[in-house]
This record gives sequence, structure tokens and C-alpha cells, in this order.
Amino acid sequence: MEMLPVVFLLFVSSTVFANVPISEFFPFGSGTKDTLLHPNDDGSSPVQNMSVVNTNGLVSFKNSIGICTPRPFPNIGALVVLAPFWADIDTSGCDSTCNIWYRESMKPIDLSTATTEIRKYFPVMKHFIAEWTYIVTWYNVPHFGASSSEMEKRNTFQAVLITDSKSTFVIYNYNKIEWIASSTIPAQVGFNMGDDIHFYSVEGSRTSQIINLPNLSNVGYPGKFVFRVDLRDTRPAPTPGDPGQCFLKAADIVFVLDMSLSIDITALKNLMSNVISELPINDMECQIAIQSFSTSAKTELRFRAHQTKTEVLAHIANMNKANGASNLKDALSSTTQMFSFYDGSRSYAKRFVIIFTDGLMAASRELIILADHLVHFPNMIVASVGIGSSVKHDHLELISTDINSILRPSANSIWKYLQSNLAVPGCLACKVDFGGEIRILLDSSRSISQKLFKEGRQFIYALIEKLISFNLLNVNVSVDIFSEEVKEAIPLQNISGMKRKLGGLSLVEYNGNNVNQSLLSQHIKDIGMTSSSTNFIIFISNGVFLDSHLIEKLKHSANEQSVIVSVGLSEENNWNNLEDLASYGYFVFSFEDAHLLARYLKKEMKTTTCT
Repeated sequence: MEMLPVVFLLFVSSTVFANVPISEFFPFGSGTKDTLLHPNDDGSSPVQNMSVVNTNGLVSFKNSIGICTPRPFPNIGALVVLAPFWADIDTSGCDSTCNIWYRESMKPIDLSTATTEIRKYFPVMKHFIAEWTYIVTWYNVPHFGASSSEMEKRNTFQAVLITDSKSTFVIYNYNKIEWIASSTIPAQVGFNMGDDIHFYSVEGSRTSQIINLPNLSNVGYPGKFVFRVDLRDTRPAPTPGDPGQCFLKAADIVFVLDMSLSIDITALKNLMSNVISELPINDMECQIAIQSFSTSAKTELRFRAHQTKTEVLAHIANMNKANGASNLKDALSSTTQMFSFYDGSRSYAKRFVIIFTDGLMAASRELIILADHLVHFPNMIVASVGIGSSVKHDHLELISTDINSILRPSANSIWKYLQSNLAVPGCLACKVDFGGEIRILLDSSRSISQKLFKEGRQFIYALIEKLISFNLLNVNVSVDIFSEEVKEAIPLQNISGMKRKLGGLSLVEYNGNNVNQSLLSQHIKDIGMTSSSTNFIIFISNGVFLDSHLIEKLKHSANEQSVIVSVGLSEENNWNNLEDLASYGYFVFSFEDAHLLARYLKKEMKTTTCT
């Protein structure tokens, strides 16, 4: 109870009718052997399995809470509370017409209902089996200070805490809400985990709009809210079982899309659609926002709009190319603002910014400062996806959290990256390994000069020496020279023994004949047939020997595990051919990029196996 000089009663002029019928509540009352909380004002139940039922619409833990004036989350310190309806409730003067019932239940019927509800609203938890429930029902409760006529305004709602000992959820059911406060401050609804990070405030809390609770929902059923409330590391990590149990999946993701002249917009939209199709998009898991940019930035979607997956896909399909240069600076400035509370970002969610660009923008000081600020934003990961016909890798590194956050334009790679970053710490036992084959092919045809051939050999020396310095164990490398035939300069072997073999490369002479296209295509096909792991086929050339027919033939000869990398010799090369040959523009490098290519090969050959 709180005594104020002036007491304001906040009602609406008409009753908001029930949306979750009492028949769909978890059973409650004396017939289910519930405990009745004695009529009181600002009281609470005894501690039961660390849980405390508070008259004022709260479930707390270990300690009771008698505060009757609702406070905004997370501004309640270290208090851990579930708040189906935090307001000044008083049951001391309504006799048997109002009750607060509670029980701890492991009855099969309650566990079965709880299991069904959680699986329904969290599809990823398909193996969830409830082991324990705590059911609290506020039935026909009035507010403090109600007059005889105001006693006709009653609220009925329920909170159900559910766990399988690994994951914990809460369901709020609302049958009727006919009053919202006994003072100037309406009810607070949501939950607070006591760490200023993990909390949720239902929209309309502490405003007159909270009267609409029976018509609202975060699961598509009016009057019902369901939350997962174990999203912080305050307990031992869950026992590994179903991999789905190991992922938080609470993520606020801003996709930043380069729509400038250098980008194939159709390919970008297809890639984005494939990525979005993989994500669980809803209020409880992934929220999506989209920022596009060319000459200027444009906000396409905000978190607060709460678009469904279908709506996001439809919006992407209708996006158009902007005929302008690449102004990422403005886009990053706008993106930072999208993580404000006003824009709908959730403080407890992991934050991602994923930038789709070719990196062909000016690396100004302002851009670097903005990117650095974003990278160091709380709970933030910034990744970049190298799209386009060629990619400026060093610029992508400027705007990404680290080199492991620079991704190839593959929906599967992006999804795996998100999943690995959303895993509960300690839940998965993961082993990191490096493995694969690197097949280097140096052009020795008449299309290049002897000087360029020597340049290509120097590139190979620098590349292999850098790879050796990484001390990779399960990586094999070979070097072949091609023109009218394909000659083996260094046979396939473990990279640890390559240093002794590099000298033999100097004995290989320039040929200067035409390329035997059939023989080269067959060689690529043979690589795929003999390799049991991912292999990187690196063509070092000026691209002049290539034509559209040969490019298609070489790509067709490579198997699904093969990635074709192009390295352009000299600045006077046929860059278009090299770009067309590479699996992605992400895998196009220049003759100055030996160490850069080595670092990217190391990253791409990294495999993580989790149990």
C-alpha cells in the first residue's frame, strides 16, 4: 500500500473483454490443491523452491517484494522478477470474490500442457520436455483503495514458470484487465534478470495502453505472452544434448547493403533472401533491420516495426539499385542509431551488424572512426560479406570485428557464422582444426611474358612461406605449371615439408606455348576426383589465355568441394576474365596480395567440430 496526498484511479471507459478464456488457463484453485495466499495488501507467500508470490503482481526469487508502485525495467537494481502485472493490488477487502492461488507442480497433466505450449511457440525446442512448473493465478483482483463501485473493476491473469532443468520459460495469460493502477503510474509488465542487460518491458507498460493486454501478444495469440528467461550465464551451462538447446537465438541483426553501381543487385537480393530464409525471425529470437547505401544511406526496415519473415523477404524483393557511389560512412552512422531503445533494439539480445559490400569505398578517417565505434559497441559483432566481382579485402578488415568476421557470399557460411556466435558459452565442446588442399597453377603460356612468369614464381614463394609460418598440420599443397601441357613442379604433400621443395621451383622454365584447354580442364576434374576435402585451386595468370568458353569449362570441371581463386599478374591483365573464373569476387587477388591470400586461406580452411 502506498498513501499519496491525492489518489488517481486510472480506468478506461469500457471493459476490455477476455481473450484467453479461463478454460485455457492452467487449472487453478482449491480443486487442484493450490495454496491460497491469505487476503492482504502488499504481502507475499513463503519462499517455495526459491520462488515467492507477491500480491502486487510479481513473482520474485529468494526474497519478497512489497513495493506497490511499479518501476521501469531495468531500473530496479539486482531484483530478479517476473512481472505479469506489477501494480498496487489489494485482496484484503474482497473476501472470497478475489483470490491469489499458487502451486509447484510436476503433475503429468501440467507438464504435458507446458511441453506442448513451449514446443508450439519455440519450434527450435522440438525436444523440450517440461520437468517442473510453478503456476500463479491472480483471480478477480482489485486495486488498492477501490471504492464500493470501483470494486467492480477486476483483473484476472496468470504466470506459469516452466523448466526442463536446462531451459526456462514463462507464460503470461490474461483473461481480463479492467484497471491498470491505483495511482498515477500504470502497471509494469515483463521480466527483469537483475543485471541491467537481460530484461523485457511489454510495449505500453506504465502507460494507459497497458489496458490492452488481453488484446496483445508476442506469440500471435491475443492475451498470451511467452518468454525464455534463462538467457544469462547465472547457472552452469546446459548439458549438451540436442544442438538446438545450445543456442540463445536472441539476436538483433542489422543488414547493411551496398546498392551502388559496382554491385550485382539481383545476386545480392538472392543472397539476402537465402540468408533471411534460414533465420528464426520473431520477437523472442531474431529481430531484423535493414540499412542500404549508395551515394547516401537509407533506412529500409527498423527493429521497432517487428516485420515477419514473409514481410522482410517481400521488402528485399522490392528493393532497387541506386545509381551512385559507395557511401558507407553515412550508412554506419545511421546503423549506430538503430541500436537505441527507441528503435526497438533489445538490451539482452546479441547485436550483429552484417555489411554486404565489395569494399570499393574511400577509407576515410571518418569511416574508420565510425567503424571502430561500432565494433566496440556493447555486445556487438560486426561482420562483412565480400560481394561483387572483386573485393577490397583490406577495407573489409577495417570495418569488421576481426578477420574471422569477413565472410564469403554464401548463405550457408553466414548462417553457420551466426549460429556459432549465438551458442551458449560452455554448452558446446568445440574443436578447431585446419585442413584442406591448396592446388597452385602458374600460367606459363605465350599469354604472359617471361618476366611475368618469374613474378608468378615469386608470388608462390611468398604465399607458401607465409602458410608454413602458420604451422598448419592437415594442409597439403602442390604446384603445377601449365601451357600446352600441365607439368608437376612440386607434387602434392604436407605443407610442413614444402620449405625443402621450394628450391625446385626455380628450376622450372618458362614455356611460352599455347594453353591446351582440354588438358587443363581434365586436370581440374582430376583434382576433384582425387581430393576428399575442400580444395582451393589457385590460378596465377594475367587472364589473357581465358575466354568465356574455357571459363565455363573450367568451372564445370571443378567439383562442389573446389574453390577457384584468381591471382592477377601485373596491372595489365584481363581482370574481367579473372573475376569470372573465381568462385566469388571474394576470391580474386592481385600479385601483391601473397600474404593477404595466405591469411584468407588459413581462415577458409578452418573447421570447427562441436559435440
